Amino acid sequence: MIKVGYSAVKKILFGLLFSVVLGASSAFAGSSEDLAIHLTMKVTKLSNGLKVILVEDHTVPIISYQTWYRVGSVDEHPGITGISHLFEHLMFKGTPKYGPKEFFIQLEAKGADVNAYTTRDYTVYHETFVSPLLEKVIDMESDRMDHLKLDSEVLNSERMVVLEERKLRTDNSPDGRMQEALWGLAYKLHPYSWPVIGDPRDLLGLSVDQIVSYYRAHYQPANAAVVIVGDFKTDDVIKLMKKYYSPIEERPRPKREIPNEPEQSEERRLTLYDQVASERFTQGYHVPSAKDDDSYALDVLSNILFEGTSSRAYRRLVDEKNIVVGVSGSNFTPTYPGLFIVSGVMKGSLSSSEAEQELDRVIREVQDKGVTQEEITAAVKQLTVQAVDSVRTPDGMAQLMGTVEMIFGDPDRYADDLKKYLKVTRDDVKRVANKYMLPNNRSVVTLKPESERATKEGASR
Repeated sequence: MIKVGYSAVKKILFGLLFSVVLGASSAFAGSSEDLAIHLTMKVTKLSNGLKVILVEDHTVPIISYQTWYRVGSVDEHPGITGISHLFEHLMFKGTPKYGPKEFFIQLEAKGADVNAYTTRDYTVYHETFVSPLLEKVIDMESDRMDHLKLDSEVLNSERMVVLEERKLRTDNSPDGRMQEALWGLAYKLHPYSWPVIGDPRDLLGLSVDQIVSYYRAHYQPANAAVVIVGDFKTDDVIKLMKKYYSPIEERPRPKREIPNEPEQSEERRLTLYDQVASERFTQGYHVPSAKDDDSYALDVLSNILFEGTSSRAYRRLVDEKNIVVGVSGSNFTPTYPGLFIVSGVMKGSLSSSEAEQELDRVIREVQDKGVTQEEITAAVKQLTVQAVDSVRTPDGMAQLMGTVEMIFGDPDRYADDLKKYLKVTRDDVKRVANKYMLPNNRSVVTLKPESERATKEGASR
């Protein structure tokens, strides 16, 4: 599974905060200092560098156990793209102690949920289970951190699985092709330019020596954080973590040397063709990372422009103009500067240029006249409604803590992040719209029906 983005997690963060506000009032009464969230969180670091983040909560007899590795497609280079996602599969192939499929045999058979996902910046292995399984999970996760079986048989088997996944999610998916093309078009130096799932040629060329080297460098205590949320006693878990993880050798944490993406000075365009009934488009505007405070105003802007049937873009393109089947937009702010992505599907034989013109007008209206305070208030409430339920589960809370740890290196950072949405003003939204939502700062991918390519080629002869 491939997942992306910190914006959604920030929505969860704010959802947790705003649920407190709604409990007392439907308006923004009181100062942000009154809105602190109190958790029983314990953070400790083992002697080998492994960070352990514990949130003890006995509300339900469930535990979420998540192992976050600071490794994703940004740690790759041409020749080994897709190796991080490949490891999402390899990590389930077993060790001398626990053979293939043991995670499913030992845990899922007893009701546990077991899965993993890869992003551009990190990879996460997660289990949700009843409390008596905790020591077994700790044993199995620590074991595969140090004793994973890696040989030619395992490599050849799993890379074919990944190649089939790529065909399904990208090669045979119009939207998948468009998103891969958009990132490749928008980034020229930064590793966000290549897809998380990798280039097929690179996957086919990987050797056993390469995967072993990658495993030893990245899948080790100093490059990981374990987040445990739920029904346990903190002191008991710390003892178990030391028992099972401390014997793992400490190794130097790999350094990321990520090139800065040059500022884009002109619009970039690419046209693709596929077996689709109508034209589609996707746009990406360069925006800062999750670490930049502008990302909060951009989240609010994306909500005002694109969230739901009352959003400005939906009202203009669907209700008034009736030119698209659907239109969406989101502010994707990962560890490094990301993209504000806008996508749409045209109605019938209409050209995407019509939708682009209307979107430009909608954006210019915000740039010229700004937004209302009512829109900001409504956007904040919508962010809450979408996400608050997620953080009420051990899995959602663990995801929150893990994401903040991976991006900021400090799980306590979530408390400060919660307050920043309350500080977004009308001037902030107008300013970021004028700063980032510019034609010269965007890349555009258009997907046309295959029949149009034949017509175009015939006319050019």
